[in-house]
Amino acid sequence: MLKEEMRWSSYAEKAADLFVEGYNCGQAVLMAYAEREGLSPETAARLATAFGGGVGRQRQVCGAVLSLAAVVGLETGSGDVGDKESSNRAAQVTHQLCSEFKEQYGSIVCGEILGLKGFVAAEGPAHQVPLPEKYKGRPCAMKCKWAAELLNRFLEGRGERGEKGEKGERKK
Repeated sequence: MLKEEMRWSSYAEKAADLFVEGYNCGQAVLMAYAEREGLSPETAARLATAFGGGVGRQRQVCGAVLSLAAVVGLETGSGDVGDKESSNRAAQVTHQLCSEFKEQYGSIVCGEILGLKGFVAAEGPAHQVPLPEKYKGRPCAMKCKWAAELLNRFLEGRGERGEKGEKGERKK
């Protein structure tokens, strides 16, 4: 495996491992990218605390997907209210990555992905893949890993620094 491939795959493994350790899906994904995005792991965990279980355990949008969107925002967004270009880019990338997540899991809604009572069970190719032994009892680890893999593809396409400056700050 090439050094670059190994580095990118480590984000996905880290997201899955953090979930298995006990962090929720949103925390696991955001924490995997925390240092890259200039956040401490503790800050990332706190920011994503309410993402777990589909937004405050309501089983709505998957927390891993919410953190995927947060990382996209950190990478492409702007703090300038007038910067419509960055806002549009963040929305476009998020839409694309959510579509790709949905292609695998049939939905981005937690309750549908997990086939919970009161939800129409989603169907997608990922539901046909046996769960690796190390994720038994923690099936959302695979959703965290997939969200991170989607982010990796996006980030790889932007280059190591994307549009950020040397210290990670947004270029004007």
